[in-house]
Amino acid sequence: YNMGEHSYHLSTEYKAKHGEIPWAMIAGLRHRLVHNYDGTNWSIIADVVFEELPILTMQLDMCLREDENTNIIR
Repeated sequence: YNMGEHSYHLSTEYKAKHGEIPWAMIAGLRHRLVHNYDGTNWSIIADVVFEELPILTMQLDMCLREDENTNIIR
């Protein structure tokens, strides 16, 4: 899945409910990479992949579990 694309289309309410997730940064990173902007710092991308992505994965998993328990996801 393309997290950046999907995060862009989430409702404002959902993003506010899960304010611990850096939604704008996720969408912004996707936008930069997809459009291949000059100046992409690949060291930063590596840091995101190896340091931030595991944390984000856990946060998203917690969101999904919470949503399943509240019947938001069917």
